[in-house]
This record gives sequence, C-alpha cells and structure tokens, in this order.
Amino acid sequence: MTKAADPTEKTILSRLGEAMERWYAGDPLAYTELFVDDLTYFAPVYQRGRLEGIAELREILAPFKGKTAAPHFEVLNPKTQLDGNVRVLTYGLNEYAEDGTVRARWNATEVYRHVGDKWRIIHAHWSGAPAA
Repeated sequence: MTKAADPTEKTILSRLGEAMERWYAGDPLAYTELFVDDLTYFAPVYQRGRLEGIAELREILAPFKGKTAAPHFEVLNPKTQLDGNVRVLTYGLNEYAEDGTVRARWNATEVYRHVGDKWRIIHAHWSGAPAA
C-alpha cells in the first residue's frame, strides 16, 4: 500500500490492510468486520445482483473460509475522497500465486461512513480488472 496522505485515509487503509491480511490467510469473514449491518454490496461471486445486510455478506463469504489463501497481495493506487461524513475509497487489488504470478486482479470501490469512533463500509462494489 502507498503512504496515506491524511490521518483518516491512513486509518482506513490500515484497517483494510489488516482485514486483507486475514482474508489471504484464509479468513474471508475478517473483511465483514469493516462493514455496517445494513450494507449493500456488488461482487462477481454474487449472481443475484445487489446483496443487502451483513448476514447475507457473511453467508456468501463463509464457504470461502480456508480457500482464500494467497502468499502475497497488493493494494494498488488507493485514493479516498471525502464529502462530509462519507469517504469513498477506490483501489486495485492484485492476488499473487505461489510462483509470484498474478492470479487475479480486482477493482474495488468502498463507501465509508463515520459511525461512532470508526469509519465503516456502507457499500462496496467489486469487479474483475483486465490483465496488465
């Protein structure tokens, strides 16, 4: 990850990095800890359209437990944009195989809202990224 420009961006990227470390150690449910309960979510693995709510997100991610392992991942070009109590994070994500090749590329958009003392994701949208 690149160095964050401001404290809020640094906090968001740090929490994301911690969740992704756990994801790629085989614990995809770690990512759900970043979300509010009434989230919305779009992802290629979810074929029914928009997913709604933390229970539904946990349900679709649970079967991936132990199957998300990767020796290395890279968050590319993260950028946050602030508008009041909402911050939008966009970034690319590369997953690497054991031999060092990129096995998957993703583009992500996450919308954060300040809730209590934390920035929490209220909406995420994932899509496959084209090969380099």
